[in-house]
Amino acid sequence: MFIDKTFQISKEKNHAILSFENAQLETISGDVTELTLEKEESGTRTFCGEGLRIADKIKDLSGGLFRVTRTICNASDTSKQFKSIFTVKTCFVPEKYVIPCVLYNGNQFGAGGSPAGLTKDGAPWIFAYDREGIPSCTVSENENFGAALFASDCDAHSLESACSLIKRDDGTFMHKLYHPVTEAPVTYSGKNRMTERFDQYFHLAPGETICLNLFVFVCVPKWKNFAMANLLDRVSDVFKNKKTPDKSPERVWELGIAFARQLMGDFHGHKMIYTNFSPKTYSLQHSGKLSDSALAKLLQDPENTRIQRWNERFEIGWADQGLLNARMLARHGYKTGDTELLNNAVNVFDSWAEKQLENGLVYTEFQHYYNGEKDVVVDTCNLGWALAEFARMYQFMQKIGTDKPKYLNFCIRLADFFCTHFNEETGFGKTWTMNAKPVSTVGSIGGFVITGLLETYLLTHNEAYLICAKHAHALYTKRDIDEFVCTAGALDCACVDKETVYPFITSSLMLYDISKEPHFLETAQKAAYYFCSWMFVYDTLSAPDSDFNQFNYYTTGGTAVSAEHPAIDAWGAAPVTEFVRLAELTGDKKWVDRAKAMWCNAILCITEDTKQEIHGQTRPLGGQNEGFFQCRWTKYRPTCEERGHFNDCLSAWCGAYRMMTIANLEDSNSLDLLR
Repeated sequence: MFIDKTFQISKEKNHAILSFENAQLETISGDVTELTLEKEESGTRTFCGEGLRIADKIKDLSGGLFRVTRTICNASDTSKQFKSIFTVKTCFVPEKYVIPCVLYNGNQFGAGGSPAGLTKDGAPWIFAYDREGIPSCTVSENENFGAALFASDCDAHSLESACSLIKRDDGTFMHKLYHPVTEAPVTYSGKNRMTERFDQYFHLAPGETICLNLFVFVCVPKWKNFAMANLLDRVSDVFKNKKTPDKSPERVWELGIAFARQLMGDFHGHKMIYTNFSPKTYSLQHSGKLSDSALAKLLQDPENTRIQRWNERFEIGWADQGLLNARMLARHGYKTGDTELLNNAVNVFDSWAEKQLENGLVYTEFQHYYNGEKDVVVDTCNLGWALAEFARMYQFMQKIGTDKPKYLNFCIRLADFFCTHFNEETGFGKTWTMNAKPVSTVGSIGGFVITGLLETYLLTHNEAYLICAKHAHALYTKRDIDEFVCTAGALDCACVDKETVYPFITSSLMLYDISKEPHFLETAQKAAYYFCSWMFVYDTLSAPDSDFNQFNYYTTGGTAVSAEHPAIDAWGAAPVTEFVRLAELTGDKKWVDRAKAMWCNAILCITEDTKQEIHGQTRPLGGQNEGFFQCRWTKYRPTCEERGHFNDCLSAWCGAYRMMTIANLEDSNSLDLLR
C-alpha cells in the first residue's frame, strides 16, 4: 500500500520499504534539477519547475506491486529538452542487490573488464533497459524486505529507459529510473570494452505532453537473497506472454537432425561432431581483442565472412555438445531404421571411450589427441557432460539390445576420479591436468559433475557416487545458489553467468526423486529462479531494418548469456524439461509458462529454407544463430550501434538442447506442451 509518500507491505509500524522522492530532470548540459512538490492528493503527486509540470499517479495493483503513471507537460512557451528521473529510496538497509542480467551484487567474481560494482570511476553506473530481462530493473533486499523498480513495455516512450542504483552513506539505496535511454558514465560496448556514454532526450514543444508508465514492487523475500523470485512471480501478471511456437516439435526435431548430420565428419578415422558453421572472423574475434578498424578491414574480405564448417574442434560437451548431438542422432537412426546413422553416432562415443586414461580423464577436445598441443587442461563442465552422456548412452544402448560395457566403465572411472578428488572447500574445481593435478579451483562450474555422478549412481547403485553428489550439492548450494550467484560456466570468460546454474536444477530434481527430501525441491526452485533472472519477459525495440525485424526475431523468452556477454541466446531450451517437472511437483503453473516462453524463443530463426539469405549468404538447414545482439554491445561488428543483429555463428549446442528437450518430453508423454 502507498501511505504518506511510502510504499509499504502493511500498515504496521516500521513496515515502510520505499519512500517516494521528488521528481528530477536532467538537461542536455548534464545539470540535474529537483522539482518542487506542488500538491499531493488521492495518490497523485504533482511537481513543477523548469517550465514543466509533472504528475505522478500511483495505483496499487495488490501483492506489493504499484503502477506509476507519470504525465509530463511543457507548461512554458519554449521547447524543452530533458530526461525524466524517477527515484525511490529504501527505508531499510539492503544487504544484496541485483540488476538482472547485468549486476549480481556487484559481480564480485571475475577479473574481466565488464561492469562491476555500482560505480565506474566514482560515477554511478546507468544501464539501458535492453540489457535487462525486466526493463530497467533494479532490486535491493535484506532478509526482511525487498524492493524493485522497473519500466513498463506498454509503449515505446515508457520502455526506452535506463536504471541506476546508488548506495548512500547510511547504507540505504536510491533506485533511479531514467527516461529516455541513458548509458553512463561509459557504455559497456564489447567484450571487456568501454566506449563513450550514450544519451537520449525528450523534446517537448510548448503545451505538449508525454506519458510514462513504470512499476514499483515491495515484498518480503521468498528466501534470503531471493527477492528476485517474488518479483519474477509478480511480473508475469505485468508482461503478458502471448507467444506461441512457430514450429511443431516434430519439425524442430527434423531440423535438429539435419543440422547435426552436417556437423558430423571424419577425423583421423573417427566420427566427430564439429563445433559450428561460422565465418573465420568469428574465431579471429572471439576473444574480442581486435580493434574496430582491424575488424572492419577483415570484414572486407569475403573469405573471412563466408559461413563454413572449417574449424577442426571437437568438444565433448559445453558448446559443441559432441556426445549429446551423437546420442540424438543415434536415437533418430534407431527410430527410423537408419543403421548407418546409428553406427556413426555410436562411433563418436566409441572414439572418446577408447581414449580414456586409467585415471578416468579424457581430453575434452578430441583434436588434442592429434595436434601435438602440450599442457592441455580439461574442465569439469565438459567432464560433467561426458559423465552424464555416457551414462545415458549406455542406458539407451541397453534398451535397443546392445551391451556397451566400455561405456559403463567410462562412467565408473570418471566418477571414481571425481569422488577421489572432491574438495570440501572448492568442490570439483574448474580445470585439471591429465595427470590429475588441479589447475583452477574457482567458480560454480563443478556443478556439472553432480548430474553425471547421479546418472552413474542410477546405473550402478554405488552409494559412494550418491554420497559424493550430496556433499557436492550441499557445498555449491550454500556457497553459490543460496547467495543468488553462479560463476564461470561459460569457458570463454570468467564471470557471473547463467549457464552454470543449469546442472543445479537437474541434480536437485534428481536428488529429490531419489531421496524425497524437500530441501532438494527447494534448491531446484531457487536455481530455476536464478536462471529466470536472466530471461527476457518483453520484446526490446530495434530499427525496422535490423536483423530482428527482417527475420521476425523477438527477445521474449530469450536468456542473456552472462555479465561479460550481455547478448541473448537460445540456452532456455535446455531446462524446459525441468521447468515442466517443477510445475508438476509444486503445482505452480508459472513454471510451464516460463518453459513455453523459453521454448518459443529458442526455436526462432532456425533455417528451414536454404534459399533464404541472411547477410547475403544461405545457411545450412537447421542452423540457428548462437547470439542475438539486442543492446549496445557487440563482438563481431565494428560498432555497437547496430542493435538487433545476428553474429553468423551457427553453433552445435543450439540444436542439441532442443532435441534433448523433445526427447525428454516425448519419453514422459509431455510433448504436446511444446505445441
